[in-house]
Amino acid sequence: MPFKNLRYIIIFFILILISIFLFSDLKNFFTLGYVKENLINFRLLFKENVLLFSLIFSLIYIMSSALSLPFATLLTLLSGYIFGLTLGAFIVSLCSTVGASIAFLTSKFLFYDFIQKKYKKQLVTINNEFINEGIFYIFALRLVPVFPFFVVNIVTSLLPIKLSTFFWVSMLGMFPATLVYVNAGNELSKINSFSDILSFQVLISFSLIGILPLTIKFLLNKNRRKK
Repeated sequence: MPFKNLRYIIIFFILILISIFLFSDLKNFFTLGYVKENLINFRLLFKENVLLFSLIFSLIYIMSSALSLPFATLLTLLSGYIFGLTLGAFIVSLCSTVGASIAFLTSKFLFYDFIQKKYKKQLVTINNEFINEGIFYIFALRLVPVFPFFVVNIVTSLLPIKLSTFFWVSMLGMFPATLVYVNAGNELSKINSFSDILSFQVLISFSLIGILPLTIKFLLNKNRRKK
């Protein structure tokens, strides 16, 4: 099958999955109100079959992350309530990174060749910059909670970044926010809005941590030029 046709099929399949979620009753099961009303039921299901519940939860989380569906935050909170901080943070960290990597690979397959060929001259400097220092940029983008994760997945896929690099840097960059949300899941029954979780001070802290590696890199480069 020609790659061009395969690309169209993948795009069509993705649109179908997103449409099923958006225009069906499925979305009603992924609301804060519904989850809070069924916390006891979720915990009972987990106790009845730990492995099966964990597997289904992980697959749903990976799918939501890969398709950028708007309930990853809710699942992260639920993981804290069901699994606890340690196991919940591990599951969410792994699943969110796997989902992001799937989105990264899909975007790269669909758009990389087209973008690189069409804007070859304009991307020369950017490509070289990311080959040498892409780790710092990805880490900062993941840690600073300003850019939606799906935007980061798509943008980085259009640049010459290895999957292995994308994977471990994304996992590291997303981990602080993962810990905050999983820990907040312990009090899920008391949360009325996602804005209750991330205070202004926490957002500023993440931003400063994200900017730090870029600042260090800038100072090192400046020092090298002087020498």
